[in-house]
Amino acid sequence: MEAKADAALGKTPICRRVLVAEDDRALLELLTDYLELQGLEVSAVETGEAALQELEGDRPPDIAVLDIRMPGIWGSDVLRRIKREPRFSRIKVAVITGLGPDEFELETRPDEFLAKPVDVDSLRAALARMCN
Repeated sequence: MEAKADAALGKTPICRRVLVAEDDRALLELLTDYLELQGLEVSAVETGEAALQELEGDRPPDIAVLDIRMPGIWGSDVLRRIKREPRFSRIKVAVITGLGPDEFELETRPDEFLAKPVDVDSLRAALARMCN
């Protein structure tokens, strides 16, 4: 994935804060760099536990990008929590995974799904749909 300043997400995005939970440090850094180039404030974490802590913080994210399978608490568990708790109902969620469709089943439906390797065009389009 190229981390360069591409076209902006939109003229008036409704999201400013993004939570990215990804246990692959290189991908986490690329996603963070790309999102920051788009003018977003990024909270980058490597575990589901840390993602839950960010959700409970003073400034919860507007959107979350979650790897499905991480050590400890999986992104799918974080997704389920976001979608079930009314106080998080405004948070849009994209999941990313390198797993094939027959290798997992999500109990809770995300707003967006991104396959690894993540390409910039798919990420930009998903963010635009979630933010506008």
